[in-house]
Amino acid sequence: MADLENEIKNAKPASEIQALSPVKTESAAEEIMVPADTHEFVDKAAQDRIEAEQKAARKAQREQERKQRKIEKKAKQAAAYQEKVEQCPRDYRPVKTGVFFWTEFLFAIPGIGLLFILLFSIFPINKNFKNYARAKLSWAVIGLIVVLIFAVISMFVMGQSVTDFIWPFEKFFSDMAAALGF
Repeated sequence: MADLENEIKNAKPASEIQALSPVKTESAAEEIMVPADTHEFVDKAAQDRIEAEQKAARKAQREQERKQRKIEKKAKQAAAYQEKVEQCPRDYRPVKTGVFFWTEFLFAIPGIGLLFILLFSIFPINKNFKNYARAKLSWAVIGLIVVLIFAVISMFVMGQSVTDFIWPFEKFFSDMAAALGF
C-alpha cells in the first residue's frame, strides 16, 4: 500500500503527461502505444517505405519490359534468318551441326570412312556438304602422301627394300582372305 501512495505522490501532473495513441507495427497484429506527436514520424516512415516499394515495383516492371523487348528482337531476327534460309535453293541451304557431327563420326571409321568421303564428295545432297566432303578428302590425300614419304625415307634409312616393307601388308591381307574363305 505504501508503494501505491509513493507512486501517487511522485506522479506527474496531467498537464505534463503526453497523450498516447496506438500505432501499428510491422506485423499487423501488434499495436504499440506511442506519444501522439510521434505519429508524423511513423507516418513519414510508412510513406517512405511505400514509396520505396513503388519505386522497386516500377524498376521491376521496366526490367520486365526490357527483357520482353529483347525477346521480341531475337524472335524477329530468327524469323528474318528463317525467311532467308527458306528462300535459298535446296542445294545451298545451311547444313545443321548434327549432320556434320555424325558424318565426322562416319568419316573417322577406318576404310569405310574413306569410302563415304569419296561418295559424299562425288554425289552430294547439298553443295555445302559436298565442299566439306571434298575438304576431308583433301586431308586424307595429304595424309596418305605424308605417310608414303615417311615410308620411303624410312626404307632408305633402314636399308630395307620395297618388298620387305610391303610383305607384312601382303601377309595380313592373305591371312584375312584365307579366314574369310577366298
